[in-house]
Amino acid sequence: MKQDDNFAIILIKKAKCSSVPCYDFALKKGVMMLNRLKQNPLLAASLIVLLYGLWFVVPMFFTQMDPHAKGIQGIESAIKMWKSELITSLALALIIGLLGWWKQIGFVAVKKGGMKFLLPILAISLLILTGTWLDEGSQKWLLGFDSPMQLLSLIAVILMLGFVEEGVFRGALFYGLSTKFTPLFTVILTALLFGVFHFVNLFQGAPFDQTLYQVIHAGAMGFLYAALRLRLGAIWPLMILHGFWDFALFVLQETTKHQETGILSTSVGLSVGLPALLYGIFVYWRWIKTQDR
Repeated sequence: MKQDDNFAIILIKKAKCSSVPCYDFALKKGVMMLNRLKQNPLLAASLIVLLYGLWFVVPMFFTQMDPHAKGIQGIESAIKMWKSELITSLALALIIGLLGWWKQIGFVAVKKGGMKFLLPILAISLLILTGTWLDEGSQKWLLGFDSPMQLLSLIAVILMLGFVEEGVFRGALFYGLSTKFTPLFTVILTALLFGVFHFVNLFQGAPFDQTLYQVIHAGAMGFLYAALRLRLGAIWPLMILHGFWDFALFVLQETTKHQETGILSTSVGLSVGLPALLYGIFVYWRWIKTQDR
């Protein structure tokens, strides 16, 4: 009985950690840590990017990779990402909300004359979709989709994808870097990191050559998106634009996924990458002109 009494006393002492004073202490510590992150945006942004990367990498150590997997190719495989995109969207919204960064990452009004710079990308996306529609067979409902529900499902996924990728790279990371570095360095570094980040597709079974072209394409588009982020002064149009562009690519993938591996990556990664980079330089130059006024 005496041993039992001593054991009970120990439990009671440990239980004090779950009491209200202990809770208040943990809450104060949490608030202090949050305030430190707010005062150091670059550190906070780096942690967000790190967590986003770990979200894709860590599960690979606990699951067996399918040897026949070829990464995300086409509409159906993109739709299967919905759980991951939903979780990361909610997590990012929670983190941005706790940091109070909605305005800092670009949820503001668009600068005058900025929206017109989105038109070339929208036009190319529409050309891709039009070409796919004209070339598709009669076995599909529309644009490679089997049904209206499949279309709506992909729209939901790409909207979440646009929110997360833009929110992480042209939002949190862009803001964090901009507090320490010049606009040009911020644009270049976010583009490089965005491109390199796409190597995580290797963990999803994508072939190396296809992944490499995705990295090149993402890096070039990342430079363009970052330049647009400067010129527009807002991020939410980029989230929609990013989603629309990826929507066109997924539809194009659907029509080419049975062709030789890498055909889409080669054609889009190279033929779109260089023009995207050049257009990004043009947009950045136009942003500089607005600063001289």
